[in-house]
Amino acid sequence: MGDPSVAPRAAQPATGTGLDLARAVEERGPADAPVLVLLHGTRRTRGMWHHQLRDLSDAFRVVAVDLPGHGTLADVPFRLSDASAMLGSVIDGAGGRAIVIGQSLGAYVAIDLAASHPDRVAGLVLANASAEPRSIARRAPRTVGSYLLVAASERVRGPRGGSSLAGARGEESGPPGRPGARATNGWLFKGGTRAMVTALGETFIPRLAAYPGPTLLVNGADDHLFRHGERAFLAAAVDGRLEVIPGCGHLVSEDQPAAFNAAVRRFAGQVYGGNVPRAPA
Repeated sequence: MGDPSVAPRAAQPATGTGLDLARAVEERGPADAPVLVLLHGTRRTRGMWHHQLRDLSDAFRVVAVDLPGHGTLADVPFRLSDASAMLGSVIDGAGGRAIVIGQSLGAYVAIDLAASHPDRVAGLVLANASAEPRSIARRAPRTVGSYLLVAASERVRGPRGGSSLAGARGEESGPPGRPGARATNGWLFKGGTRAMVTALGETFIPRLAAYPGPTLLVNGADDHLFRHGERAFLAAAVDGRLEVIPGCGHLVSEDQPAAFNAAVRRFAGQVYGGNVPRAPA
């Protein structure tokens, strides 16, 4: 089916968004394979998906995207409607239908698109996003307040580089010989803060309930803050299932990539009727 280490073609400009996504999208895997679109969390970039770009591109066309306000689109203000429209354009450019995998903020963007355009979303994988954002602020006001204070301080004093709320790993996602996107860096604070504030004003359980397709919730066992709405999110999903992965917290796809990727493969096999090759032994 082709060389899985090479992106088959560049992304097209996002119709209706005014964005040229060529700079914000990284693809790997066979052009004719089932499509996975990956959306990062707040104050991260598409570089956080380097494990998935590398390890899932044997069987899938894997497309990682920088959201507005982050990475290569750090100069673009984050608005949920724009991020959702951009995601739709990415899916259209990849064939019109995909499993969308989102981590934290990315999961909420995925839910928004799935509710309004379920025909584009073959399935949802929602990682570390089993709570309404506003309920997180109520349960952990000091955490959210500290986040905003650090972000505001960063904007005044300038970026220190290499740090984030979740911890800076600094991995690069690009294949050998081609530079990739770094997972995070200090100058992302402004866009990440705006994204978080935007999410605090939104409600996502009704949107998840409006999506008729299959949904997988994947949470780190130690991510207590983002798991407290787990039962409600699972109940809202029309065709939902849950996997809790031990030994990790809010960055399940990075801290336990093998377990996370295995969960994605199982789910994709269910969505696509078992027509997905198993991982190499």
